[in-house]
Order: sequence, then structure tokens, then C-alpha cells
Amino acid sequence: TACDDLVDARETVTNIERGRVDVENVGYGMSYCYNVRDAIEAHRDRDPLRLVAVGCSGSKYEDDGLTPAKDRYRRAYWTCKRDYGETIGDEWAIISAQHAVLDPDEPIEYYERTPDDLAGVPVDSSERLPTGEPVETLLDQWAYRVYVGLTEWLSVSGIDPRDIKLEVLLGRSYRDPLEERGVFDRLRARGDLSIRFPFQEVDQAAGGNGNQMGWMTDEVEAATAVATDGGAPDGDA
Repeated sequence: TACDDLVDARETVTNIERGRVDVENVGYGMSYCYNVRDAIEAHRDRDPLRLVAVGCSGSKYEDDGLTPAKDRYRRAYWTCKRDYGETIGDEWAIISAQHAVLDPDEPIEYYERTPDDLAGVPVDSSERLPTGEPVETLLDQWAYRVYVGLTEWLSVSGIDPRDIKLEVLLGRSYRDPLEERGVFDRLRARGDLSIRFPFQEVDQAAGGNGNQMGWMTDEVEAATAVATDGGAPDGDA
């Protein structure tokens, strides 16, 4: 409870002076501290937590009222991204130009907004981007909100960032403004967080929505096969 996360906890218990570590006016001996250190290392040996953040969809159901975010978006491209997040990710979230980072179950109203709508629109704000630059436009403010949302999402797990693999499925119109404002570099800065961008880094997914859909479908089918038959080769299940 005295530490922010497992990274902080490990650093604390290994900072031994005169055979002990003092935490909130309580002294802990070397044996105790070494046991804590070993327990943290054993915890880290498990499979990493896989988090998937997918971009929202330009196609939405236009009914009035509130609908869970995962059900607000529509069409085949969105269905593939939703299936990927639900199947591949231990947890998943949605990056939206309107709402920044969304829990898939969070109810939202119909909206129409893209990052291009936010570019060049001035805003009065005292916030600072992850790069340290001032927030001056709505696009800056959106990037700041995405950074805060992703940081909070990653922190809720309480897991060492080195034990997390974050996959970000975004097109360039969403990824570039965030990258230019230091969102992903700042997320990586503490604890060597692994961040992957399959749409730009996987050859099969390159070339547009159709290729991305094909790749996501193949990944979901492969993961489903592993889950149902233990991943045995054809004929050996």
C-alpha cells in the first residue's frame, strides 16, 4: 500500500540500508525484503497481460439515447476490431475522437467527430502534452485526454508495465497526432512498456481496411482454435 505498483515495490525492498528497509516508519529485515523481491520476480514470470486498444468506427447506429460503446459502432470493419479486442485481449478499450479512451461497456450517445475536426481549433487550457508543450488546440487536448485515459487504464491493473503488452489498432489519422504529441513515448518511459501497432507493423495488415480485416479475422480464428483444441495441429486434436 506504500508503493504505486510492482516496479516501485521492487525498488523499495531492494534499497536496503544497514540490513533493513524502512517503509512508513516500519522496519523490514533483509530476509523479508528478499522474499518480497523473489515473489515479485515469480509473479513476473507468468504470461504478460495483453491489452488491446482499437480505434472507433466512422459508422454508427444513429438512434437516440445511450448505447454501450461496443454496440454503438457498426459494419464489418468494426465487427472485426471488436472480435479482435474481445478474443485476443485480456482487456480491451476503444480510442474515440469524441471520448478519448472508452470502456467498451460505457454508454454513449451518437456522435460524429474525427481528429481532423479538432486540428487548428484553439482552446484555452493550462494542460501540458506528454512532450511538455502547452495544449493549444482541441487536437492537443484530445491527445492529452487519450494519454490520461491510457495511463489510468494501464494503472488500474496494478501490474508491472514490463508484464504488459499493449496493442494499438489505429489508422494513421488517429495514430500520427498522438505520436507527434508524445503519447506513446511517454507511456513507454516508465517500466519499459511494450507497445505494438499491428496495422503499420504487420505485413498482412498493410494496405487498407480489407487487409486489416483479413489479418484480424485470421488472428481471431487462430486464437479460437487454440482455446478449443489446445492448439494441436490438424489431425492431432
